[in-house]
Parts: sequence; structure tokens; C-alpha cells
Amino acid sequence: MKMIANLPPWLKVVCYFLFMFLATVIAGAVPVLNDFIFFFIIALIMSWILLKLENKSLSSLGFWPRDKRTSADFFKGLGIGIGMLIVTFLLTVLLTKDNWKLNSHIDPILLMVTFLMCLWSAFVQEFVFRGYPFQELLSKYRPWLAQLLIAIPFGLMHVNKGMATDDIILVMLSTGAGSVLFGLAYIKTKNLMFPIGIHLGWNYAQELIPRTAGGKSSALVIFNNSHATYNMFNVSFPYFLVIVITIIVIWKIKKPLGQNRAY
Repeated sequence: MKMIANLPPWLKVVCYFLFMFLATVIAGAVPVLNDFIFFFIIALIMSWILLKLENKSLSSLGFWPRDKRTSADFFKGLGIGIGMLIVTFLLTVLLTKDNWKLNSHIDPILLMVTFLMCLWSAFVQEFVFRGYPFQELLSKYRPWLAQLLIAIPFGLMHVNKGMATDDIILVMLSTGAGSVLFGLAYIKTKNLMFPIGIHLGWNYAQELIPRTAGGKSSALVIFNNSHATYNMFNVSFPYFLVIVITIIVIWKIKKPLGQNRAY
């Protein structure tokens, strides 16, 4: 056990993700386990073991609102995430010239259920990736390197079997940009509430305001018809533009807590 505690951070993180990969294989073989609850339990156990070896507790990961400031960070992140999606949607509509209208048949129960599902998804993903592994890497390496090392497994999680190479590259780039944003949100606040809020805000708003035609009939916005062929420019450009601007704004405005290495 002491030998494991003395391993370099990158190797501990590799061990952590090897167990997460094994959990993915098991979930693929046993469909009933293919759920966020299963992956959260594995990540929780692995984090607890590795932190205990370092004489730390799970609370050091900052994955719940411990005070007014961390609660405020969550709601600020929620607002930022929703705002990002709305701006991205408007830019996409401007480029595609799609026609849309507000849905007149909204189910408030469905809205609440969707919110809770998005909250759980964002919480688990941030705990798994920006919890122990990211924070362990940050403790010894420069932030840009920790960001890169976490962006890779985070992107791979979003790659589906049978994807074309072009789609895989786009997924890795888009989720990688999101990973950098969430990682920066943690670096600036030293708690997971801010990145969870941003992640939740984006995912929830995306469920209610689809960026392209063919969204769910239960969404707040429904497209009447589409006049454009969707391509990398009119769909991906608004996304990357908004992500990059948000990263720059948070980097420049939000003051970091504690002593962090500069980018």
C-alpha cells in the first residue's frame, strides 16, 4: 500500500482510469450495470482508496456545496452554461437561417425530470474526471499538462463504437475544449461546484434548445424547417467560438483561490 502511495501522480491516474476502463468493459458485458450509478460507485471507491493512501479524505475533492461561496459558484456556473448554449443556438440559427418557434406544449414534470437527469450526469462526469485524477495531476504538474491528460480520456468517453474517423476527431476536439473549460472552472475555484454548474447548464439547455433541426418534440424550441445543409462551419464554429470566449473570460476575470501555477 505504501508503495502505491509513493507512485508518481501520472501513474496513479493511469491506474484509476484502468479500473474505470475495466468497469466500462464489465458494463458492456452486463447491460444492467451500464449506468452512471455504477461508474460513480467505481470512481468513488477508487478515489477513496487512493486518497486514503495519501492521508486525505473524499471531502478534499470539493464535490458538494460546503458553504455560501461554493453554492454561489454552482449557480454562477449554471447561468454561464445556459447562456453559452443560448448564444451558440442563436449563432447557429443566424448561419443556417433555420425557422423555429417556441413549443406551446410544455410538460413541467418532464422539465424537472430532465433537469435532475442532467444534474446527475454532470455531477458524475465531473467527479470521475475533475475529481481525483485531475486534482492529483494538478498537485504535481503544470495546469496545461493536467488539462491535456484529462481531456484525452474525457473525449474518449464520448466516442461511440462504429464512429467514422472524422467524427471521432471532431468529438475529441469538441469534448476536449469542454474539458479545458471545466478544468479551468475548477482551477479558479478549487471546488467542483463551478464546473458542475457549467456542465449542467449547457447539457440542460441543450436538451431544451436543440442547436439543429430534429430535436425532441418536448424541447422548448421546435424547428419548422431547415434551409441549410449542416456542416462543420455552421454547427461547430459557433460552439468553438463560444467555448473559447468563455475560457478567456473565466481565465481573465475569475480570481483563482490559493497558489496555482500559471498557464
